[in-house]
Amino acid sequence: MKQAGGDVDNLPKSWDELIALARNIKALGNDTNGVTYAWDITGNWLWQAPVFARGGTMLNADETKVAFDGPEGKFAINMIARLVNEGGMPNLDQPSMRAAFAAGKTGFHITSTSDLNKVTQMTGGKFALKTIPFPDVASPNGRPPAGGNVVLILAKDKAKRDAAWEAVKFWTGAKGAAIMAETTGYMPPNKVANDVYLKDFYVKNPNNYTAVGQLPLLTKWYAFPGDNGLKITDVIKDHLNSIISGARAREPEAVLADMTAVCRSCCRRPPAPRAERHDAANHGAPPAPRGAGTGKNDEAASLERHSPDGTRLDHGRARSARQF
Repeated sequence: MKQAGGDVDNLPKSWDELIALARNIKALGNDTNGVTYAWDITGNWLWQAPVFARGGTMLNADETKVAFDGPEGKFAINMIARLVNEGGMPNLDQPSMRAAFAAGKTGFHITSTSDLNKVTQMTGGKFALKTIPFPDVASPNGRPPAGGNVVLILAKDKAKRDAAWEAVKFWTGAKGAAIMAETTGYMPPNKVANDVYLKDFYVKNPNNYTAVGQLPLLTKWYAFPGDNGLKITDVIKDHLNSIISGARAREPEAVLADMTAVCRSCCRRPPAPRAERHDAANHGAPPAPRGAGTGKNDEAASLERHSPDGTRLDHGRARSARQF
């Protein structure tokens, strides 16, 4: 960083600044990478991040139309292409990204906070490691997406359910959430854990506090609705890969247009059944909401897909987009 002219006390706050410095780092040679971006986390989490940070959304308000093809999506897709074309980003899988960064061969590594403890241990004190907030969060509507995990109790036996509930309460409570934060890099979705149990920890480990400082900005990690929800994620991942691999890195907006067209076809609602159309015509009743469950299996699937909403109690862990 210093050899490339970077100021370690005034690190980049925008993508323009980060990419410019990454370009200089890449120019140092010796198999040095300017930047790596863990673009394939969940298939689309680090696609959502730059779109949401500019105030964009994945779908429109009633979840019937793709909405990431506007200015926010164009900003995001061009930024990702610039990481490849200008920032010297190699096509690596996530373990290789971490290894290259820990070896001192990469200037910036952009990933989940869940990697912080692991990466810190991997560096072994070979160089100073600093974290900074996700760049270019546009005020007032920019909102980086949270992420996280869900805990489900499936036991039917009452004694097992009761025991499991005690475990869940500990994991998501202040003490359990603090232990999780100290050992991973995730930020706990628990105010007492942050303000009381981790107060001294954050003073001693400021890198862990970077994500906590973004809590007021976070929005939910979006889950695409309906039977094609997972397919849409795969479509996004495949199109992003065409840029990361270099195959289409010079035509990011064409990639965005193609990705939008395929996702749009996945979002189309099938024609309503005859009985439903008849009922709506006679009684004015609207069709069932897209993705609405009709039974226990649908309800469980919906819970699993939509669980990464950072406002829910049933999250054991939460994370924020950031880079090292």
